[in-house]
Amino acid sequence: MLKILIKILLFSILSLQTLSASVVNDGFTELKKGNVLEAANLFLKACDEGATSGCYNLGLLYYKGDKIEQNYPKAIEYFTKACNDGHTTACYNLAYMYQNAQGTLLDSLKAIELYEKTCQAGISAGCYNIANMYSVGDGVEKDVFKTVDYLTRACNMNHSKACYNLAVRFTNEDGVEKNPLKAANLYQKSCDLGYANACYNLGVMYFEGEFFTKNDELASQLFKKACDMKLDSACEAYKNLNK
Repeated sequence: MLKILIKILLFSILSLQTLSASVVNDGFTELKKGNVLEAANLFLKACDEGATSGCYNLGLLYYKGDKIEQNYPKAIEYFTKACNDGHTTACYNLAYMYQNAQGTLLDSLKAIELYEKTCQAGISAGCYNIANMYSVGDGVEKDVFKTVDYLTRACNMNHSKACYNLAVRFTNEDGVEKNPLKAANLYQKSCDLGYANACYNLGVMYFEGEFFTKNDELASQLFKKACDMKLDSACEAYKNLNK
């Protein structure tokens, strides 16, 4: 389940950079025509000429395996080359592969090193994945303080699940002092960012009125918002509140 949660859409993104951009653009043109081998050769040419996007996109072709035969070792080779030249998305994808032993031996410390690089570069998922690894002890010793630190970093970059997980910790006094108001503010931020569970949990807080004034109208609005995001428990709560 954790791996499903932390696998984001970075593997579906094809990027362009200025260096040898015309060659990379030619690669995209051939790819759209279905000329996959020609596209791969153009990406390789751009990569050899120093274009990180050429290396990255060639790695992506090998990783996904939907257009050419999947080859994780090749994906690692080209993601590594792109990452070493400063392509942060390549670093993230490489970290994911080390974390999940895809085409390489499992190396959690290497994964964290690479996630840290992306975290510092502003990729919120990198911070969030480090938090998850320390939270569950995924290849590293559990560390609640590091978990909270990286969740905070990710939330500050508007990572909706990080804000939600922080809110839960402030609600349950898990690694932080219990602070229902802080939790409510984090649930609100996560909800505004589109995370249904956060809208629902905030709605429960207003419905129960344990920490601040009970407000059924606001609870109903939050349940409805979460229901519109296809959260079944929120739909049920909205239905029961509006009988």
